[in-house]
Amino acid sequence: MTDAYRLLAARTEDLFRLCEKYAEPRFSQFLDGGEAAYIEDNVVFPYGFNTMFFGGFHDSERRILGVFPEWIDAEEGLFPLSVLKISGGVTRGLTHRDYLGTMLSLGIDRSKTGDIIIAEDGFAYAAVMSDIAEYIADNIKKIGNQGVKINVLESAGDVLPLRRFKNVSGVCASLRLDAVTAAVAGTSRASASKLIAGEKVKLNYRAVTDPSRSVKEGDLISVRGEGRFIFDGAGSETRSGRIHIFARKFI
Repeated sequence: MTDAYRLLAARTEDLFRLCEKYAEPRFSQFLDGGEAAYIEDNVVFPYGFNTMFFGGFHDSERRILGVFPEWIDAEEGLFPLSVLKISGGVTRGLTHRDYLGTMLSLGIDRSKTGDIIIAEDGFAYAAVMSDIAEYIADNIKKIGNQGVKINVLESAGDVLPLRRFKNVSGVCASLRLDAVTAAVAGTSRASASKLIAGEKVKLNYRAVTDPSRSVKEGDLISVRGEGRFIFDGAGSETRSGRIHIFARKFI
């Protein structure tokens, strides 16, 4: 266990202690996918509490852990987060880096911000802790030299922006992680195996060093330098017995 994860475990245990002491919900800051996965895999949640991860969107990568007394149901509406709806920036297509960099330039810590989605409807949506939402809206008028307008939405739970994806397909010998990684990332199987051995490939936010690990429909594959992919499953076989596979790459 690294010092960072040791501290994360201690902070998570503190949430339960404080929830019990003050008989009220307690919340973490935003956790990235690896941090949330570590908590799920390694921190034992004590009895007598309700828990929930939520990040503002139905498929959030960055999420907050909420710990509730047993008499309070864990609900999305109780989380101290807001969603910003950002319009503008159409003259030059703004990127995730543009939005995040501008927010962090205000002196905001990354743990205060969740996912940023550049959606199909032409708007961008950003999940943030509620205590900084109005500050961001009041202080950001331009992003990447493009004029923008930011509205704080009343209910984060009602926001279902459609993420943008690029469809990816290919053929591979099996549904092993090395074979699927090679197909979606457009590289050789040998290169994919090296990436996996170097812990540069994550399966559902967890580093996997076994290239023979099976990949199943709905799995999230992250390849350093190549992006993130949702594996949508396998199709028919070719005459040579190779398998058609389909995935979506996050844009």
